[in-house]
Amino acid sequence: MKIIIVGCGWLGQQLALPLQQDGHQLYVTRRSADVLTNLPTAMSGFVLDLRQPDLTQNQQALALFHDALVLCAIPPGRGETGNNYQTSLQNLYQLMVQAKSTAVIHFSSTGIYQGCTGKVDESSELCSQHPRVQLLYAGEQALQQFPHCITLRLAGLMGPGRHPGHSVAGKTLSNPDGAVNMVHALDILEAVRTLIADNTWLSGLYNLSCPAPITREEFYLRAAELAQTEMTFICDATQSRRVLAEKFSLRFDFKYRFSSAIDALTYCF
Repeated sequence: MKIIIVGCGWLGQQLALPLQQDGHQLYVTRRSADVLTNLPTAMSGFVLDLRQPDLTQNQQALALFHDALVLCAIPPGRGETGNNYQTSLQNLYQLMVQAKSTAVIHFSSTGIYQGCTGKVDESSELCSQHPRVQLLYAGEQALQQFPHCITLRLAGLMGPGRHPGHSVAGKTLSNPDGAVNMVHALDILEAVRTLIADNTWLSGLYNLSCPAPITREEFYLRAAELAQTEMTFICDATQSRRVLAEKFSLRFDFKYRFSSAIDALTYCF
């Protein structure tokens, strides 16, 4: 299958080589040729700046995206970058329509539940007064116009080169009893493989997050121990949210490799 990873940053690079090794014809895009030079030589790179108008007139891009599965891994950014995010995804949608792409898997974020407390799932009402929520929702809506769009709301990312113990080194964290919501890159990869094998491309919205309930204190203390870093907690009564991710598992008979985020920590070096 022809697969294009749009926005091949950290997550895209975790997916690219394994999918290529699965036998897929894989391409990755970045906004500039300079950035493409940092990619592994085995990857076929293509310069594509989605902020530019009239992409539907770009014959090379149209040929590349024709009959392709598109994995959209563009990070949302903030401020002016956030405005570029919305424009980029709207332009990507128009390009896929014109090119007659097969389907798109959009990697969104469980950050869209900012402001929510308690247990949240895909049907939870969003707190749209938050700018971050507005940005993520606008991005989802842009790509959900495409007839075959699967939106995966990813919890906090972890994996090789992205160890939580390093990100909290020297910090003081709040809410020790709150829920931690994380997902490992290997489980995201397996979710993509599951969707490819299913091959129905029915549009849907799904959370991806380690399903076992773990407190922030349990998780980050263990993460710091493994990474040989130090961090502390302050006791407060901040309300937290726990992201429920059963919908994807039930729909596709999917089993997480790491049901507990703590179990995934040793696979982040």
